[in-house]
Amino acid sequence: MTRPDRSSTIFMKPDDALRVWQERGVLRPTVNWSEMMHEEHAAAFTVAKIAQLDLLSQVRESLDRVLRDGGTFEQWKADILPNLQRAGWWGVVQNRDLTGTDDSIVVNDRRLRTIYRTNLRMSISAGRWRKYQREKDLFPYLRYLSDHYRKHPRLDHKALHGVILPIDHPAWQWMFPPNGWGCNCRVEQVSEARMRRNGWVVSDRADALATPPTTEFVRADGTAVAVPTYVQPGFGYNPGTAHLQVLAERMTASIERALANGLDDAAAASLRSIVDDPAFEQFLALPQPRFPLAIMPEADASLIGARTRVAVLSDSDALKQRVRSEQGDTFRALPSTYRSIVDIVRDFTIRGREGDNTMLYAMMREDGRYLCVVVQRTASGQGLFIKSVRVQASRTIDRLFSDAVDIVDRRN
Repeated sequence: MTRPDRSSTIFMKPDDALRVWQERGVLRPTVNWSEMMHEEHAAAFTVAKIAQLDLLSQVRESLDRVLRDGGTFEQWKADILPNLQRAGWWGVVQNRDLTGTDDSIVVNDRRLRTIYRTNLRMSISAGRWRKYQREKDLFPYLRYLSDHYRKHPRLDHKALHGVILPIDHPAWQWMFPPNGWGCNCRVEQVSEARMRRNGWVVSDRADALATPPTTEFVRADGTAVAVPTYVQPGFGYNPGTAHLQVLAERMTASIERALANGLDDAAAASLRSIVDDPAFEQFLALPQPRFPLAIMPEADASLIGARTRVAVLSDSDALKQRVRSEQGDTFRALPSTYRSIVDIVRDFTIRGREGDNTMLYAMMREDGRYLCVVVQRTASGQGLFIKSVRVQASRTIDRLFSDAVDIVDRRN
């Protein structure tokens, strides 16, 4: 009897996996499984060779019920099989309108098990990641556990067994399980105390796993993607982070729509909700973060010719700032500092325009120093980026704004 893997979900919030699942609200018919790979699965739901949206919708709704109410594979099959049979998607099927291909396909228990296991495991995996992020102050490490005890374990996965890395290590962006069709690998949370008690240390392969060797896999559309050698094609991504990225993109679009309709308060509330998400810190740790962090006042956007008011974190400049911090810079941009950008841009103490495409904002802190934010528009005006966030002594503020124009100073 096949059941969803609940071994690491006992302490998950009931809606963790369900929320992830519901974020995949878009239905996308595909013929070949590799038409959608990696992070694309975080944005849409598909079953290869179901070309009809109504049948695809029925499959999704049946899986939705499993995630909501629980259920074995046999129960799910009994629920969905009558719909599949009525549609003709069962047994040997040769129907281009139904499958999207002229080829004959076989729909049997094995295919259904793959659909059931893969969809539930990926959603549960993403839910686990959200749980781990909430608890990483208590459990700052993850330990990889393969199914090495099986008679015929996957050697690639067995090679990762016992690897311990900090939860925000970049390797978890590609090797967070499942890592293949039918993969039973998992991770466990590890505290500092348990590390000491067992004599465990962070893996000496940490640097190598950050950028593992890859092989080239050609997708159904002819494009090539790099796949880490330890995982199967289609699984080299972190479901939890991928869903956060999708959520950020959708929330950015939602904020833009709210602003366009004059709903500034609703837009601000939406922005605050995603910036306050516990997984925000992991997002900042990604190699290419892209997250909305501020809503620029309409007049300010007009001053620099911006066609949007939503400012997002700049990929390259966020990385540079982190590198400076690691090299001993006097200021380390903490997640709490990035979260405060929402307030700095809205409730600034002083702001001014620098050139024709940049705005400077500064807000006084309780210690008398200032948090300063630089926001820059793209050449087209379609984008706004947070270029930097810094702490400045009060004596340097006047010098910082010495070349600025259109200054609004609320210090007096």
